[in-house]
Amino acid sequence: MQNYERVKSDPVSAELYTKRKPRKHQFEMQMVSEAFQMLPSAEVKAVLDAPCGVGRLSLWLAQKGFEVSAVDLGESAVKLTNELLSDQSFKETAQWQDIFNMQFADGEFDASVCFRLLHHFKEVGDQQKLIAELCRVSSKYVVISYFSTYSVTSLRRRLRKVLTGKPVKQNPMSLSHLKGLFEPHHYELLGTVKRSGFLHSLQVAVFKKSSA
Repeated sequence: MQNYERVKSDPVSAELYTKRKPRKHQFEMQMVSEAFQMLPSAEVKAVLDAPCGVGRLSLWLAQKGFEVSAVDLGESAVKLTNELLSDQSFKETAQWQDIFNMQFADGEFDASVCFRLLHHFKEVGDQQKLIAELCRVSSKYVVISYFSTYSVTSLRRRLRKVLTGKPVKQNPMSLSHLKGLFEPHHYELLGTVKRSGFLHSLQVAVFKKSSA
């Protein structure tokens, strides 16, 4: 069963997410920037931001000159994304769509970005469905964040669960597991970006569609 618990459907939860700490936002956008530096600029023009959340990554992509499309299951998130883009004089491109069943043609985008979503899914079946859909709508690249199993933060969360019984909402995975999710779709790992080695769990992986 797909986990939609943290979908920003209501205005309050969506608006709260716009208050993300500036320093944390800066670090995350720097990671995305380093990931996009791996992509040949001549090959990447149309980019999908899925899910877009409240639009902070969509805005970053638009500012970098990409043709941005965005989707999210939360109606309020879509509204805030379009307002953010419009306020900055960019085209409103966010749509309400289910990321597991997007209404786009195969290979419609040069690249897809999936930021801060994969770790919400514990079941391998859900992970497989997500990756399959991202690969379907992308013709060349997929940029995706994940929470590494081998980080101090992930280890601390698992220890807290053992000691307190408090469930872990962020589901980490190894890079080898992530690579295995992409292999059936003929995507190979191009590179990764880490914020600070083993200290932070958030990492970004870049996958390229193989010619084989």
